[in-house]
Amino acid sequence: MRKRLNLIIGKKQIILGGLTVLLGVAVYANYLYSAAGTEIPQENAATGNYGDVQFVSSSVNSEKEISVSSTNSDEYFAQARLDKQQSRDEAVEVLQSFYFGGDSTEEELAVIAQDVIEVGNYIETETKVENLLKAQGFTEALCYLSDSSANVIVKTSGLDTAQAAQIKSTLLGEIAVPVENITILEIK
Repeated sequence: MRKRLNLIIGKKQIILGGLTVLLGVAVYANYLYSAAGTEIPQENAATGNYGDVQFVSSSVNSEKEISVSSTNSDEYFAQARLDKQQSRDEAVEVLQSFYFGGDSTEEELAVIAQDVIEVGNYIETETKVENLLKAQGFTEALCYLSDSSANVIVKTSGLDTAQAAQIKSTLLGEIAVPVENITILEIK
């Protein structure tokens, strides 16, 4: 008798492989994007303290400033909310396809169920932070959370240090992330 290689490539393995490739591409693109232009000027590096809030504004430099009109910023927040909802829906759909795929073991189903709970917790926390920021006087706010970082986008006419500290405090009250991984972006 001859032993044959038992190689079964199913739907789950193809989807998992595709998601792995997609994740690799996203990490590489993020690396390329973050490597370009992330140097801190020396005059700011010498005066700043580790853990201080750093502003990320829409201005490129003192000669060129990108300004977003009120109508454009409203459109931006509407489109960003739509994009955020679509990406969350796609993530839930992928997890559901794995869960209801039919050929998952009990351990795999438990991991998938945990992932669904984690996505739900992120959605709930993001919504809570956005509502808290709106209650504190920001007209528009978006929050994007992950395991190790938090990004907040607010609509303001000018963000000062007290407001940045207020945003950071609100965020840290809801999720534990390293202070250096908090990014605050203002849209005027």
